[in-house]
Parts: sequence; C-alpha cells; structure tokens
Amino acid sequence: MAREDHPTVGVSRLRASGAIKPDSTSIELFGRPVGVVHRVFPNGGSWSFFVAPCCGRRARTLRLIDDRIVCWWCDGFGHRTHRDRVERLRERLYGGPARLNARPGRTLERRQQLEASLRRALIVERRKALENAR
Repeated sequence: MAREDHPTVGVSRLRASGAIKPDSTSIELFGRPVGVVHRVFPNGGSWSFFVAPCCGRRARTLRLIDDRIVCWWCDGFGHRTHRDRVERLRERLYGGPARLNARPGRTLERRQQLEASLRRALIVERRKALENAR
C-alpha cells in the first residue's frame, strides 16, 4: 500500500472547520486523544500542529496505519523529497541528461560525484527502512 491509501487527517482542515480552536490542547482522532499545540505570531495569527503520538514531533498531518496514528516521519514510507532525490540521481546517472556530458573534461569527475551521492542516499533509505522495521 502507498502512503496515500491510508486515512489521513490534516490539522488545517480541522482548524478551518472549528473543530480545533486557538485554545485547544487536544482532540480525538480515530477514537484516540491527540495533543495539539499552537504557534502564535506577534500579529495575533497562529498555526496549529498535532503532537504526533508516535514520536512527539509537531505534525500538520497524521495517518492511521496498522491501527497506529503516525506522522510522515514515522509512517515507514520515507520522505517524498528523499525518494525524489534517489530517483533524480538515478535518472542523471543512467538516463543521462545532456548536462552530464556538457563538459567532456569533467564528465568522469561529475559521474563519480553523482555515484557517491546516490550511494549515500541509498544508505539513508536503508537505515530508515531498518528503523521502521524494528
């Protein structure tokens, strides 16, 4: 299943509908209490955030996955921009845009830099998968 296949609740929609007020400290989501914190600005405006039950981080969106309420960090799917980075590096290395070959003298050096970046990104991806498997 993909990240988008799981039920999701966004704090902005709840704030707009009035379910979360500027003085709220918690709300019930998926039958469980979840903390709410607010960032108040000098001009009187504010933003609301959930306190993720999985890790205690502030989150704008929470998902229900395997009967657990989780934030994007703990959902096990990895961060979208990180996945995009791996895909972009693979495309540049193996699908090859013209920029890679634009300077013949630096082609080998640039290719080595991209391969090293891809290896580091894959290591981060594997570590994240291992942490989520525990």
